[in-house]
Amino acid sequence: MTFEILSSLKSHIIRWPRHLLMAGSLCLLVACGGGGGGGSSASGGVTALPSITLTRSDAGGSVYPGNTAMLLPQFNYGNGVLNWIDSSNVSHSQPVVAGTPMSVNPSQTTTYTLSVTYQDPTTVRASMLTGTAALAVTVVSPPSLAASLSLSTSRTGTVTTGTAIQITPTFSVPAGLTMNSSVILVNDDATAAIAATSGTAVVHTPTIDTTYKLKVCYTDTRVIPSASNCESATSGTILVVSGPTKFSTGSLLNIARSDFTTTSLPNGMIMVAGGINGAGAVEQTVELYDPVTNKWSRTGDMKTARRGHAATLLRDGRVLITGGYDGTAATTALNKAETYDPATGVWTNTTGTLIQARRWHTSTLLKNDKVLIVGGSVSAGGVSSTVVELFDPTAGTFSSAASLRLSRQGHTATLLPTGHVLVVGRNNSDGSLSTVGSFVNVVSSRSSEIYTPDSTTGAWTDGPVLTYGRYSHAATLIGNSNQLLVTGGYDAGTNKVEILDFSGALTAAQIASTSWSTTTPSMSTARALHTSIYLPASDKVLVIGGYNNSTSTTLMSTELFTNGTTPTWSTSGNKELTLARAMHTSTLMSNGNVLVLGTYYGVTGTVSNTTEIWTP
Repeated sequence: MTFEILSSLKSHIIRWPRHLLMAGSLCLLVACGGGGGGGSSASGGVTALPSITLTRSDAGGSVYPGNTAMLLPQFNYGNGVLNWIDSSNVSHSQPVVAGTPMSVNPSQTTTYTLSVTYQDPTTVRASMLTGTAALAVTVVSPPSLAASLSLSTSRTGTVTTGTAIQITPTFSVPAGLTMNSSVILVNDDATAAIAATSGTAVVHTPTIDTTYKLKVCYTDTRVIPSASNCESATSGTILVVSGPTKFSTGSLLNIARSDFTTTSLPNGMIMVAGGINGAGAVEQTVELYDPVTNKWSRTGDMKTARRGHAATLLRDGRVLITGGYDGTAATTALNKAETYDPATGVWTNTTGTLIQARRWHTSTLLKNDKVLIVGGSVSAGGVSSTVVELFDPTAGTFSSAASLRLSRQGHTATLLPTGHVLVVGRNNSDGSLSTVGSFVNVVSSRSSEIYTPDSTTGAWTDGPVLTYGRYSHAATLIGNSNQLLVTGGYDAGTNKVEILDFSGALTAAQIASTSWSTTTPSMSTARALHTSIYLPASDKVLVIGGYNNSTSTTLMSTELFTNGTTPTWSTSGNKELTLARAMHTSTLMSNGNVLVLGTYYGVTGTVSNTTEIWTP
């Protein structure tokens, strides 16, 4: 009995280590992935780290403040939380479900971070790890054109029927925006919209009370989906009342300009050369107007850009352009000259240059075919000169002529039927005084001089002394009456009118012995920088526009002068400009109509490309 018990104990003792060894082996197989199952682990068979991504489920791109962006969190196991800090610096955490889009509404550019917490797949022990993915949502401000959007009109308040309104739109479209349309609406009528380009004036003639609206539509391609919008700027209401009949509307110049020259060509065309454009740049472009078609066309450019120059039609049909300045420096005048051949449209530099660089001078064709160049501001910087020169069209050169007695700028130079040239007035800003015959110490703006081209250099003689000093006035021969009409101007000229009757005078001395007579009444309003033109069909002189210095007003009105025993001025029933103009040109065409164009350049954008036509 005792032996059996001992044998049994012995058997159990021998088997227990075997059992322990088998149990340990089993534990190793389970814990260490034994048994050939290499993909298993203590975390349930996953050994790879989770794949974590944060993308947009919408089209992506920027959003406006407060707008929705859709985020898509993706991870294949673990628990996800979306974290971010808002514009108030407050932190946010939001649990997310993998594969389920989540909407956010950032008010500023924000970085969103997806944090995924998961069990470490390399151990059976509790060990949590965190993986992250980040995504920035860019927020952009909605565009606004308000700072650049404006609409200006040449007239405000009340206008008369037939008045042309020059409308200038201004706007800029920032980068990232695509402009869809830009129009000007008249009284919000979208069916008759006027195409608008920033900085380019358009003309409209209202027949009823009118408000203009600039409407610019665009698409913002910075955000996805893109957003479209329209913004507008509105003018004040323009009231239309009955009034004088207006000039007819002419064709638009290709380039708006001021301080240019206008020349009638033998073929009936009218040439406009140079000037300063609406952007403030000096032009070398040239245009031709055809009265038959009422159209402008470009011709060859001048060799040199210039404004404040002079133009003269030569006897052979060419046009001579002299002096001016090119805008490179305010005090620089040009000594360059060139000629235009209408047959070829080509400009050619003259063989010689001016002896004296100058601008705002006069250039007069003499009966001997030479050209007399007088006065103007010279290269010394706004100073006028006594230097006079003659251009020889055959040789293409300039030579010295007899000097003026007084330097002159703002004067007029008129070829008289006798072949003499009468120079009248001057800018008297230097305050100089003159003594002429019995006139002692009179302001020199009252002076005149007579040029006689009898010798190589010619000669100057003191002319009749004006009753009123003046410059930037107008002087016009009254038909074949041997009478010169002088109107307006700065200084004492204002609305004053004088006539010099040199009938029967054949020599300079005889002309000098005549006297100016003032007309009563004077013009109805003071004018300078206006035009006056003789109308052969009616034997009248038409005065157009100008600047009224006393009221600081550019004028639209016209006046008609009738000569006779009792000279008269007529304003009643006269036609009126559609656009107020000063420093313009007026050219009589072969059909008896008058072409008017140009405006005074004050600041950028004030120049007009409109033209008008006066008809009897």
